[in-house]
Amino acid sequence: MESSTTPLVSVLMITYNHGPYLAQALDSILAQERNFSLEIVVGEDCSPDNTRAIVLDYQRRYPATIRPLLPEHNIGAMNNQIQVMEACRGRYVAILEGDDYWVDPHKLQRQVDYLESHPAAALVFTDAALVDEQGQMLEENFVPAQYRHHFTLSELLQEYCPPALTVLYRNVVPTMPPVFRQIANGDYALFALIGQHGTLDYLPGVTAHYRKHGGGVWSAQNEEKRFRMNLATKLAMLHYFGPQYRPDILPAVNWYYTQIGQLLWQQKRWKEFLLLYAQFASLSVSTTNRELSAFTWKLLTGRLSKA
Repeated sequence: MESSTTPLVSVLMITYNHGPYLAQALDSILAQERNFSLEIVVGEDCSPDNTRAIVLDYQRRYPATIRPLLPEHNIGAMNNQIQVMEACRGRYVAILEGDDYWVDPHKLQRQVDYLESHPAAALVFTDAALVDEQGQMLEENFVPAQYRHHFTLSELLQEYCPPALTVLYRNVVPTMPPVFRQIANGDYALFALIGQHGTLDYLPGVTAHYRKHGGGVWSAQNEEKRFRMNLATKLAMLHYFGPQYRPDILPAVNWYYTQIGQLLWQQKRWKEFLLLYAQFASLSVSTTNRELSAFTWKLLTGRLSKA
């Protein structure tokens, strides 16, 4: 099945401290029934557990399929993702982190067939389920019903990020632009960049399980940190995609500024609040954003502290 020629599909996998889960993730890729060549590019970021040993064991067992990238020191999740992304050689790229796994052995074949027959589509995604550390079901489908449809770039920027572990995309983004290299939501930025090349299409059916556990980067963040991380992503998108897409991005930017501002105000963190307000005001002037006046009115009338 494998050959020395360029694979049709690359699987982009980053892993860190995933010793208890990594074998299941890799096995779920190797179990895919397909008629095309495949490579698994694994970025192992100097885990303190046995994750690297597992990667090396799988490389020994599947040398034609598994290509490990093994930095000598920890480079962080975003740098790891970019390094692996740049190393993927396939016409198409799938994403699976080392603590998640696929449950449909026809996932990749079905998605490859779709992209081959739908040239206007740049990415295809599916449903996924949410499970706990032991793989017990928490939520049979955590893709909300209103987002089970095809997306344009405009819709993606204002609405929803497809679950990364379900996607297959055309390898049309060679690297991550500098503006996106410091954000935490790298998948969302990547999908937006891909959205410049075509639609992001939905296929029904659960193909993967997303594992919720204490060691997960996203699940470990508190509410304010998540708001700030999402705001940073939206601001980067506002900078990168320019005035054409302001109407799509600004509502989310306004919402995150409001939510963070309310938290700071309620906690009487006045210096941080004033700094955030100044940033919001500067952005609003440069983008002719009208939401600042509504925010200020709530502040002056005492409604901000009651929100």
